[in-house]
Amino acid sequence: MDISMSKKEILRRLNTLRIKPQGLQQRKYNVSVKYFSNSEEIPLKRIDYNVTVDLNIESHKGFLSIIKENVFFDQHKPDSISEMLSNSVSKSLYPVTTHINEKGLSSNEIINIKEIKERWIQEKSKILEKYSGESLTNFLLTVDKKIDNKTALERSLQYDWFWNVFFHPKFIDYGETRKAETSLYLAVVPYKSPLKFTGIQTINKIPTNYHSFVIEFESHEQNAHSHFVPENNPDQHYFMSLKVIFDMDLYHHFPMHIQAYFEVYTKDWSGNKIFVKRINYTQYQENTEEFKDKELSRTSPFITGGLVVSEPNRWGFYKNEYENDW
Repeated sequence: MDISMSKKEILRRLNTLRIKPQGLQQRKYNVSVKYFSNSEEIPLKRIDYNVTVDLNIESHKGFLSIIKENVFFDQHKPDSISEMLSNSVSKSLYPVTTHINEKGLSSNEIINIKEIKERWIQEKSKILEKYSGESLTNFLLTVDKKIDNKTALERSLQYDWFWNVFFHPKFIDYGETRKAETSLYLAVVPYKSPLKFTGIQTINKIPTNYHSFVIEFESHEQNAHSHFVPENNPDQHYFMSLKVIFDMDLYHHFPMHIQAYFEVYTKDWSGNKIFVKRINYTQYQENTEEFKDKELSRTSPFITGGLVVSEPNRWGFYKNEYENDW
């Protein structure tokens, strides 16, 4: 339905979006990370888990609790020693609570560090009841040091894809074109600080039919990190790129679904991609039926269906022309 609102006003609304916490319920997500080799269709490795997030506002501050659970490795419960140890650490770390502001950004501070330390003591006791050995002792000592060091533990959260994409700045100034150059940081190298991907981020003004608006980030092509360059062919030129699609709900402006596609590739003589590695991340919200009977606020920038009247002239009258290609 077309409305008498100018492009300038819609842009103003798009460029000043904020989370609307009133009535926001706990969100649950199903997350899957698939690792592909070359152009294979079947993943070489796969990790699935559930995430629950709960936003509470106290004294005008946002507190976000994140629970990561039900971790599956290659579609089965942890069964190898390394998988079980990794799962025990995860059980200790979550729930983790951090600050979040109205723009969806985290302070990256762990607020409930005391609870995490207590859970780790319990998990470590369970491990020692079943297993022993020098390598295990070294592993436990490493985890002890990390959990005792709040700064190091907070840094380790940056190695997690969920954390990287969930808190990526989405409410930025997109200007008059709904596009902006920005950077997204993603931990594509295991247990290393996130790499910087610079590219174009676009906010779509037309809502989807499943009650969301879409923000897309697409990086520029850049040289691949040395981690991804095969040792047997170091002279070949390798590239990497990233695309991330964010679905934000129309009513609270809070993440619904997120998809990320990371690629490492070389090129043939005609410039076609030859894949070396791909990682696909998908995060889907459960129970989206909550939006079924929701109605958009009149202050929303997403109510035009894409058609808006042109700017008024100096007498205050609209020209009765429509714009849809911006």
